[in-house]
Amino acid sequence: MAVKNMNDMLQDGLDRAVELMMVAAHNSYRFGNRNTITCVSVGKEEMEQIAEFAYSLGDMSPLAARDGRFLRDLIKEPCALLVFGDRRKSDLNFNCGACGYRTCAELNKAEEMESLTARGPSCQFKNISLNIAANAAASLAWRLGLHCRVFSTLAMAAFALQIIPDVDVVTSVAVSTARVDPFFDRHKFWTQEHWDETFSREFPTFTRGFIGAIE
Repeated sequence: MAVKNMNDMLQDGLDRAVELMMVAAHNSYRFGNRNTITCVSVGKEEMEQIAEFAYSLGDMSPLAARDGRFLRDLIKEPCALLVFGDRRKSDLNFNCGACGYRTCAELNKAEEMESLTARGPSCQFKNISLNIAANAAASLAWRLGLHCRVFSTLAMAAFALQIIPDVDVVTSVAVSTARVDPFFDRHKFWTQEHWDETFSREFPTFTRGFIGAIE
């Protein structure tokens, strides 16, 4: 039997794991049995583009800039990024009003608003289904022993770069087989003083604030 080295097995295992994560996301719960979510696996060349774009947003979104710097380090070891997306309009006809409109028909006719993170207004049940899919993928990654984290910042960069087409709302899941879990040491890119200063200045606004959602 041929001898297979550890690095090759890690990469092969990571590739298979990403495919299984996509299956878990695809088969996760959907409101109204509307399985409209799409997913792409992002290679390291695209991840480099995402990292540069996210880092360039420093003046608008400090969080995106920090995660762009983080992604630059992440791709030095085996890793992968899944980006999930869906369209914003409702095909559910729940008429629940959660989006701010009385009916789904009113939502679908509303003027589209484009921001850094998404296009809206969007059906809240579409948003929930999207995050259920991402959480299903992340849950499977954890069960498979991968380092894992859900990112909105990297997803919005992929959205802006049109790496995932024909969607309005997005999220992403990054995984790694690095020797040490890289996902919970991102504060190394900010001093505590800078962290405290940024939070006090930007939060609790969710418009032109920490995420930099709206110009």
